[in-house]
Amino acid sequence: MAKCIASSTLGAAPDTYLYSLAQAGDIYATIGSDDTLRVFDISLKLLSKKTRAAADGLSCLCSNNNDFITAGRDGLIRSWDARTARPLLEIAQQKPSPVSSIATHDYFIAAGTESTKEGLGDVNVLLYDPRMPATPLRNYCESHSDTITQLKFHPTQPHILMSGSTDGLVSLFDTTIADEDDALQRVLNPRSAVHCAGFLSATDVYIATTDEQFSIHSLDDTAERSVVDFGDVRTTLDCSYIVDVVDGGRPVVVCGNLEKKSLALVELANSQSRPFGARVELLGAHGEDVVRDLIVADGGRKAISCGEDGQVKVWAL
Repeated sequence: MAKCIASSTLGAAPDTYLYSLAQAGDIYATIGSDDTLRVFDISLKLLSKKTRAAADGLSCLCSNNNDFITAGRDGLIRSWDARTARPLLEIAQQKPSPVSSIATHDYFIAAGTESTKEGLGDVNVLLYDPRMPATPLRNYCESHSDTITQLKFHPTQPHILMSGSTDGLVSLFDTTIADEDDALQRVLNPRSAVHCAGFLSATDVYIATTDEQFSIHSLDDTAERSVVDFGDVRTTLDCSYIVDVVDGGRPVVVCGNLEKKSLALVELANSQSRPFGARVELLGAHGEDVVRDLIVADGGRKAISCGEDGQVKVWAL
């Protein structure tokens, strides 16, 4: 059982939701519904002044080795020095659209946009080189029909970019190719809106949907089974919702139980017959509020969580 060893609002007002966490070395950041970026250390000490990071609807946060990157409904993508939260770069879309997901690898920044129409709308998967920010290197605008909820670069082939959407599809693009039809390498269909998705390995992709369906898809064409579909895992994992899958030395499913006011870290095992392994409970979690994000820190000895109660918490695992 994990123990909460620190908790802080980081100066957020009582009605603030904290949405997301990111790590750059030994520095951490969170963003909230007050459109503010907060940078802190493992003891929850603020390392710089709070920074208003969007004019409207700050929603996305990620990091590379030295910078934090944010985006939101104002359509602007910004990078910030990890230690000082000083602005380094601003990317403005030629045709501004709300940004709903971002990812970064080396110099490159990927951004996915939000559908602002009722029903299906025009959305884009964009790839930028910040050294030439005026125009995206790639603009894939035909493969999804609804809000982009997830972007991830392949762990060993970073020219491969994965996108997930509320249209119920996960697409994999070869970003060395400009033509979208040729760039689209594979489409995975979990048959429901994608909440989160990512790479478990070079050949395995996990997908969790907004109705708590969980599946693992093989990209290896020689695999015996291309999809392992676990269905609705709320009963299996004793949870109300899935937060995401994080790297805790091996893949760990983070899931919350609102009724029990708890959070659990459940190892993903290699066995298809017994896919879920050891479980660590974070009792109390964020009370009656949803946990929005968690990262494993300090060499796997600690975890940091944030939630809709406006708190950041540090846990000893």
